[in-house]
Amino acid sequence: MMRRGVAIVALMATAGGRVAGYEAALARKARLEFRVVATWSKGATHPIGSFGEQLEEGGSTTANMQVRVETPADASACQSSVTGSVSPPAAPDGPLPLWQTEATLRRAKMDDIQVDYAWRRRSPAGDATHRGSVRLSEDGHALLDFVPAVEASSGCWENVALELSASIPEDSAFKDRRIAYDLWLVSEGHGSRLTRRLQLMGKQGEKVKSDYGTFRSTLPVAPPLGKDAYVMEMAVTGSVRSRIQPDGSIEILLTANRGAHPNEGSWYSEAHGSKSVHAVPGETLKLELPPPNPVDPHANEPDTFRALAEQHVALILTPTVVD
Repeated sequence: MMRRGVAIVALMATAGGRVAGYEAALARKARLEFRVVATWSKGATHPIGSFGEQLEEGGSTTANMQVRVETPADASACQSSVTGSVSPPAAPDGPLPLWQTEATLRRAKMDDIQVDYAWRRRSPAGDATHRGSVRLSEDGHALLDFVPAVEASSGCWENVALELSASIPEDSAFKDRRIAYDLWLVSEGHGSRLTRRLQLMGKQGEKVKSDYGTFRSTLPVAPPLGKDAYVMEMAVTGSVRSRIQPDGSIEILLTANRGAHPNEGSWYSEAHGSKSVHAVPGETLKLELPPPNPVDPHANEPDTFRALAEQHVALILTPTVVD
């Protein structure tokens, strides 16, 4: 049973997928990494070199990355390298690219890292440049540039590519701590109430997935032709990621996705919510999930989506620090 008599912080999800609630303090640092990956002639893709730096919001970094390969005379494996330098070389060294890169960290929020970047590719085949912005999840990566490399690598590689990745550095005082999540799903509406419980655990900063499976409910609307009832199947999945803060509080990112479809039907609709909050260990948080949105060509079922909106679904989370 769910514990009674505890404070509940309500997070109301809007139809657009946003969630209103208390704003968490933002993480102000992130590690940005430029990485060169190569696809070998046998098909496997591997990183062959990288340059990274930890930055505060507003900070910038630059890197010059020269790609090289040594093609063996016998049947042994190709030897690759990526050489970094602070000052840009006068010219590329060899037939493979010299990438000159820069990045500025605009925002470092849990699972939402915004970066402005620019790169210049220099090679005997010609130069290319690009400038842009990207939003990355933690440990996510973005493909920035891609060039064929069969001829330049004497058949060792099919291509080489430049990627940008980002991560939030962990506080060394807490990186080995674990956080337990008591996570309830409560669905109420049309005279019925259903609860399911998950008990999860994750390391500091680890993204822990949740899946409540599929459950059915009968909607109080006219059933399809030849059926006795309109049975809807609903699935709720999501994730939780958190970090213990120096003041003892926990910064939490809770996300959830609510999907629904008729058990004998061809359409599927979903909605989601996401929010970062600060909580103290043992505090209970409630996330109300928005109903699935009408989808064409089934927008002519207003009673169905009205009934789904009347079926209230919430996640109730209590985090605790594991000693």
